Amino acid sequence: MAQRDIIPNQVFIGLPWKNIRRRYERVIDKLKIRSPLSYVIVGRADDQDAEDLLIVIKGKLENSSYAIFDATTGNANVSLEYGYAEAKNIPRVLYFSSHLAAHKSKESAIISDLAGKRRNVYKTENKLFALLQDFSKRHSYNQRFEKALRKEFQRLPRGPKKRMRALALKVIHQLDNQSDIRREDLVQALLADTVGYNQSEIDDMIRRLRKYDILYVEPGRYSRVSIT
Repeated sequence: MAQRDIIPNQVFIGLPWKNIRRRYERVIDKLKIRSPLSYVIVGRADDQDAEDLLIVIKGKLENSSYAIFDATTGNANVSLEYGYAEAKNIPRVLYFSSHLAAHKSKESAIISDLAGKRRNVYKTENKLFALLQDFSKRHSYNQRFEKALRKEFQRLPRGPKKRMRALALKVIHQLDNQSDIRREDLVQALLADTVGYNQSEIDDMIRRLRKYDILYVEPGRYSRVSIT
């Protein structure tokens, strides 16, 4: 089997597009300020046909370090995506909502292909947040990130430490949903942040993250940055 070109912090989420998606999007927005993981939900653009969408989904799955599938409502597309991840040996986990409102669908409660699989059950959005937060804490990229920050900033007072952590997360999340970014574009985006970061602290953070192999930065003036 050919080796996958993995983005170490990327996690694919396959879910029913109706009803369930918004709940995940709200949870992911809250996790971005706490975790360096990039959660990817692939949706259909208005001008995109099913074949194009399948190609995008396969690509995102193959680039992901892990995949989460929500089997609520027994969505056939989720089952197909799960089967593809299984065939490609992509680490994966099943989630399932036990809330009655989530099952207002003509589809079965859980599709037969996934019925025997172990799954993490949630009923409320807060429980879903707790599940994903726990998943984030156990993810290998997050553990490397936390270890790096402890080594670099453990002696800082609480205020500066909090500022540096927020900046580190923002640096990483500039790469969400893409394999790499121009270093110059990354810096300019952070200079425009309302917090008011300056050039030197942005450059210093990129250097520190590179030091611990959290980021890869190409040498040279026109370098590109990627997750490593």
